[in-house]
Amino acid sequence: FTLFRGMNDIFIALGVVALSIGWFILWGMLTESPAFWVAPLLAIAGYVALAEYIAGKLKATLPSIAIMASLGATIMLYALALFMPFYSSGAGLSTLESIVEFGQESANIAVLVMVIGFAFQVGFFLRYRLPVSFALIAAGILGVAWATLTAIIGPAIADYLNYLITATGLLLLALGVFVDSRDPQRINGWAECAFWLYVMGAPMTIHSVAVAFEASAWVMVPVIVIAMLFSLIVDRRSPIISSLIYVGYLLQSGFEGVSIDPSVTIVLVCFIIGGLVMAFGVGWQKARHVLLTPFEDHGWRRYLPPS
Repeated sequence: FTLFRGMNDIFIALGVVALSIGWFILWGMLTESPAFWVAPLLAIAGYVALAEYIAGKLKATLPSIAIMASLGATIMLYALALFMPFYSSGAGLSTLESIVEFGQESANIAVLVMVIGFAFQVGFFLRYRLPVSFALIAAGILGVAWATLTAIIGPAIADYLNYLITATGLLLLALGVFVDSRDPQRINGWAECAFWLYVMGAPMTIHSVAVAFEASAWVMVPVIVIAMLFSLIVDRRSPIISSLIYVGYLLQSGFEGVSIDPSVTIVLVCFIIGGLVMAFGVGWQKARHVLLTPFEDHGWRRYLPPS
């Protein structure tokens, strides 16, 4: 995938971020003015114009992400501000902070926010085909599902949070595999969409399992091995990167158990992790070839990148 193609993309992205910071500060200053309700429409029009040129014509990923985030935040906050007088029994609109607090008042409002954000991401993806927005569509679906479950089950859902995150991560990984299978040669753009699904799904799955089982070695070692094999099979590094954090944690715990000096422990952990990363980087294709060669004649092999 290509996050940016050069320093020019970074400069444009920084410019968009600076403009967005100024816009939100200005909008907050207009809270007591009738202009508060008009200014967002002008800002939305301005962001759309920027998106048409930067995301539509230049195809610059990093600046497009900044535009997408700022435009999405503006639309969601404006929708909440419009909805607030009909729902809130308080004094009503006072600041942008009060709009954000209103959005956190209940699960029903959270569902509304998620639905608005999801609809925006779908529209952005369909218009500009930005791969990262595809991942956010998936996140939007899960966000709506989470908010709906919270509205139905209530606070008790917190007891099942780790299991919910694990299931969500596995679902994103499965969706990543499905999308990746549409572009095994990594040439038509679907592979970039799948990349972001792996980036989101891998850490959610591995971290939630680690939290649920208190990073027990009996659990994490098999999880890390599975993550490494999965990474090699689908030719994606994200699961390995996520698991390396817990490789370091397990190594540190093991060294502490034999009373090694803390400074030496850090050095050893860094050396081992660095060695593993280098080994995977240098021997990645060879390892994939060895792992997948016995399955070359199987039908499912054609859905995976060549080894």
